[in-house]
Amino acid sequence: MTFTPPQRTRPLVAVASSTGTTVDTHLGHAREFRIYGSDEGVVGLIGTRPAPQPGSGDARWEGVAEILSDCSYLLVAGVGRKPLEILAERGLTVIEAEGYVQSLVRQLYGGIE
Repeated sequence: MTFTPPQRTRPLVAVASSTGTTVDTHLGHAREFRIYGSDEGVVGLIGTRPAPQPGSGDARWEGVAEILSDCSYLLVAGVGRKPLEILAERGLTVIEAEGYVQSLVRQLYGGIE
C-alpha cells in the first residue's frame, strides 16, 4: 500500500507505542501518542501528547481526533471499527502496523532519513 506523505495542513505522524521503539499498542490501550515530524528532510520525535481517558465511548475517539488534528497518520498495533470510522471522518488515517517506529514513520514521509 502506498501512502501520500503528510501535507502542510496535517504535517505530523502520531504513533501508539509503549516503548518508543516499536509500534506495539492497540489504540484502545494508548495512554499517549508520540508525535513525529520532518524538518529539512530529517524525521524525528517532536513530543508526546496524552490520550483521552478510556471509558467515554465515542467521545474518546472525538478527543483523539482533536488532539491529533495536525497529524495525517496514526500508527497503531490494532484498532476497532468504530474508532477507525470516527477518526477517518475527522481526516486522520489510522494504519495498523508492526515494526520499528522510525522505519515506519520514514516510509510515510517518503523514505527520507
